[in-house]
Amino acid sequence: MTTPPPDQQSPEEPESPTTTLQHLLQLHDLPAAIALAHELHGAELADALEHLHDDDRIEVLLALDSETIADALNYVEAHFRGELLARLPADQIAETLNLEDDDIATDVVQALPDETAGEVLNALPAERRDAIDALLVHHEHTAGGRMTGQLVTVAPEATVDQVLTQLRDSPLDVSQPFYLYVCEDERTLAGVLNLRTLISSPTTARADSLMIANPITVSVDSDQEDAARVLKQYKLLALPVVDENGHIVGSLTHDDLLDVLEDEATEDMFRMVGVSEDEDLRSVWRSVRHRLPWLTVNLVTVLAAAGVISLFEDTLARVAVLAAFLPVVGGMGGNAGIQTLTVVVRSLALGRLELRDTLTVAGHELAGGAIVGLFTGLLVGGVTIIWQGNPWLGAIVALALFANVVVGVVAGVLIPMGMYRLRQDPALSSGIWLTTATDLAGFLAFLSLATLLVSRID
Repeated sequence: MTTPPPDQQSPEEPESPTTTLQHLLQLHDLPAAIALAHELHGAELADALEHLHDDDRIEVLLALDSETIADALNYVEAHFRGELLARLPADQIAETLNLEDDDIATDVVQALPDETAGEVLNALPAERRDAIDALLVHHEHTAGGRMTGQLVTVAPEATVDQVLTQLRDSPLDVSQPFYLYVCEDERTLAGVLNLRTLISSPTTARADSLMIANPITVSVDSDQEDAARVLKQYKLLALPVVDENGHIVGSLTHDDLLDVLEDEATEDMFRMVGVSEDEDLRSVWRSVRHRLPWLTVNLVTVLAAAGVISLFEDTLARVAVLAAFLPVVGGMGGNAGIQTLTVVVRSLALGRLELRDTLTVAGHELAGGAIVGLFTGLLVGGVTIIWQGNPWLGAIVALALFANVVVGVVAGVLIPMGMYRLRQDPALSSGIWLTTATDLAGFLAFLSLATLLVSRID
C-alpha cells in the first residue's frame, strides 16, 4: 500500500474549543485557558463550559469577568443555566444577571437554591430586582414565566420621528425589538407596529395610523406550550403577553418558541421511559434516584406477565418450543403499540388531537393494526411451519400475534387519551401500561390457544 504524497494527505481536523480548553486545564495553564475563553464566541464558550468537569468549570468561571459569562449564558441550555452558576459567589451571579435579559435572569433565579436566590436578588440593583420579581410571580411553565418584560411601548399619538428618537434612546438591554407596542393609558395594548412599516413611513405619520389593531395576544397565565403554538401558528417573531385587563406585561420571542418546543419534546421523550429531564449523566446517584422508582414499577408489571405464563406451566412443559415464541408475540404487539402511542402523544402535544377524536383515531388504528397484524402473523406463521413442520403451531402463533398487534395499537390510542381525559400528562407512564397490556394479552392469547390445541402440537 502506497502512501499518498504530502499534498494529497488529508489535513488533521483542528481541535474544538472544548478540547483545547480541556487540554489547557489538564496542563494547569489557567491563564492560557482564560485567554482562550475570552477569544471564543459566546456559543463556543457555552458549549465548552457545558462539557467541562464541575471543578474545572468553577475554576474557569471564577476567573472570567461577568460580561463574558453573561454572553455565554445566552447560549447555554435553559435547564443548565442555574446549575452552571449555582456554585459561584452571590455577588458574581448578581453582576452576571444584571447584564442579562429579564427572562434569562428570572430562569436562573428560579433554578438556584432558595437561600442563594435570595442573596442574588438582594445584591441586584432595585430596578433589576423589581423587574425579576414581577416575572417570578408567574409559574415558570406559563407564558408569564417565559416572557421578557423588556419591550418598547409607544403612545398612539407619537409620530414616526418621535418613535425613532425613542428607539435611539432606548437602553441597550431592550433586545430583539421586532415589534413596537402601541399602548394607551396604563399600558392597555391598542396595536402592534413593526419596524419595517415604521422605517418606510413618513416621519409625520402617527403610530395609531400605522399599527396593526387587535393584535394576536396570549394571556399571562396561558401554558407555555399553548403560547408557543400560537406564536408558531401565526408565524410571528414576537407575541405580546397581556393580563386579564388587556394590559401588556411582556412578550414572547421566537427564541422562546424554540426553547419551549425543545423542552416539551424532551420532557415527553423522557417521561415516556421514566427518566427525569433533570438527570445528569455525570451523577451516578442522581441517575439512580430518578430511574429506580420507574424500574420498580416496571418490575411489578413484568412479574404480572410472569404470573400469566406460570398459569400454563403444564402446556410449556409438554411443548417446550412454545417458550421460543413468547418474546415474538409480546414484542411485536408492544412495538406496534409504541408506534401508535408515540404518534398519539405527539399529536396531543401539538394540539392536533382532542378527546372527541378518540373513537375516530381508535377506528383508524384498529384497521391499520388489523392489516399489519395479518401480514406479520402470516409471515411468522409461515416461518414457524417451515421451521417446526407443524401447521397447527404456525396457526396458533399467527392468530396470537394478530390479536396482540390489534390490542397494542388500540391500547396505544386509549391509554394516552384516557390519561389526557384525567388531566394527566399523556407521556407520563403511558409506555409502561402499554407494555403491560400487550404482554398480558399476547401471552394469554398465545398460551390459551396452545393449551386448547395442545394435542395437535405436541
